[in-house]
Amino acid sequence: MIEKIYFYRKFTGSEFILSKSEKTVIPVRLKNQFIPDSFIFDAQKKSWQKASVIPEENEIFQPVEFVDFPLKPLSPVFFPVSKNSSVDIEDLSPAEMAEYYIYRNDQRRYFANARYYNDSNKICKDFFSAEIEVDYEKLILQLSFTRFIHPEITSNKTPQTDSNLSLSVYSDEPSHPPITSTDTFIFDMNKGLFSSNALKPNIDDIYVVTGEATEDYQKFQKLLSSLKQLELKTYPKAVLCEAYKKFCSLAQKYTGLKTVPTASDPLAKMDKSEEARFLSEMYILTKLPCEPKLYGILMNQEVHELKINFKYKRNDTKVLNKFLQKAHIKNYRILKKEYAENPLSLLTFRRLKDDGFRNLNLYNKVIQNQDFMEEINNAPRKALIFFLRYSLKHRSEIATLNTFLKTKDGFNNDENTDEMDFYLDKYDAMEMFQKYFRHIPKQLRKDILKDGFTTFNHDALANLTYKVKNKKITFKYSQAQQALEDDIDGYSFRLPQNSFQLCEIGTTLHNCVASYAEKVSKNESTIVYVTKDDKYQLCIEVQGNEIIQERADRNAAPSSEEKIILQKWHERHGLKTNC
Repeated sequence: MIEKIYFYRKFTGSEFILSKSEKTVIPVRLKNQFIPDSFIFDAQKKSWQKASVIPEENEIFQPVEFVDFPLKPLSPVFFPVSKNSSVDIEDLSPAEMAEYYIYRNDQRRYFANARYYNDSNKICKDFFSAEIEVDYEKLILQLSFTRFIHPEITSNKTPQTDSNLSLSVYSDEPSHPPITSTDTFIFDMNKGLFSSNALKPNIDDIYVVTGEATEDYQKFQKLLSSLKQLELKTYPKAVLCEAYKKFCSLAQKYTGLKTVPTASDPLAKMDKSEEARFLSEMYILTKLPCEPKLYGILMNQEVHELKINFKYKRNDTKVLNKFLQKAHIKNYRILKKEYAENPLSLLTFRRLKDDGFRNLNLYNKVIQNQDFMEEINNAPRKALIFFLRYSLKHRSEIATLNTFLKTKDGFNNDENTDEMDFYLDKYDAMEMFQKYFRHIPKQLRKDILKDGFTTFNHDALANLTYKVKNKKITFKYSQAQQALEDDIDGYSFRLPQNSFQLCEIGTTLHNCVASYAEKVSKNESTIVYVTKDDKYQLCIEVQGNEIIQERADRNAAPSSEEKIILQKWHERHGLKTNC
């Protein structure tokens, strides 16, 4: 049995209305402030005809609005490039004046078309119909969306204004027949296949289920991201929702389950357009209908690296238990509850197990806290395991976990350090701790175990890493370079003595100045650092008498006070600046 369901955009509206039968679409181009007449496309004559009356929709015919694509006109050759400039009308010739007014009219028309090109649901008005075809015997659902394609888009040509003929980029009377295109999605529940011509690059019958967790996680994530963009910004929710409901009936028939499991429950999030994931949910149901939440875990790169491969069938209701057993993850009530909310809790549990934790209460503390989970999961796996196992040899499980999970506020970090920079520095320090462990002094190891990867400990590890990887270069300066050293209003301008100090400056100010060691040693550049109260404040690059760059912490611009000091330094030493 094959069921077909049709949807058509309500004329001049945003709603897509369900229809019991297929209709003949009548494209209508409505008059507006730029177009004096309305036009209807006559299918028999295959041409646009002026129309004083718009046909009403009925069981056979469906009028649909054909909207102009917003084409941004090219500026006339005499038009000023600068945004702050304007055309001096009195300087234009009569021919240029005519061209200028045509351009201004096309520009106003462009902004008007851009404003009305999408409906109130932010869906492009080019989409005018949809069809859902359900094959209950083969368990296949095909979802199609039809839209108009404009010639300018079809030909991939940039619209041009002929300055010699002074032609507008728009035409008041449409001359070409409306061209249509169909975006199609096919979900084959029986074979576990998915294909679509709407994805870029085109994805056709990919992700064939082989019974082993061997698929590429990056492709999986890219596909989900593409589907997310389409379901949020391109297709009408009413159609997606109806398709999802029909597909659930196929999943029930395939699995024999009374209630189909979900990964995101899109029906419950229907009113929150930014959260409803119909295409994504249908795709995951196609792949693993009995346990869709687990599919993303099976595709995860970490699962592949751990070689957690096992045979499973798509209609196996015990696939979760088989995965937990194969992954050596304890199957207990709290973990199952958290898994239902966030499937990544399974990977968090496995990481904690590999780190060496045994206290189940600590496992629960982490998996029941979203922030803790993300911190454990986002950390580089090998470095995480190395540090936590080392810590557990010297400290208790509670002390180890509490130190690792310290937040930015817990470290009393610089207020200028944002949350992202803090965690990047933390993970960077963790990797340095693993890689250069045998070079780390005992006292620094003790400080890290006690305090964690604070900014101070990160900088110490960065300096140590640099010294291990590089030879110490002592810099020699000319008298002209030495003359750049100065003291102004409590600020000290100094030259670094060697490459190790250059690394120290770069580490403190979070920049790449350490990489300038060779340029400094060859006198290709001079680096001047600025301190106040014995703390690094600024880093300056000078070539000859020209300032190349002046940067504060994390390459920020100097403060207002620092700019005043820098200006005094420039004037004293005859330095020019273009930065």
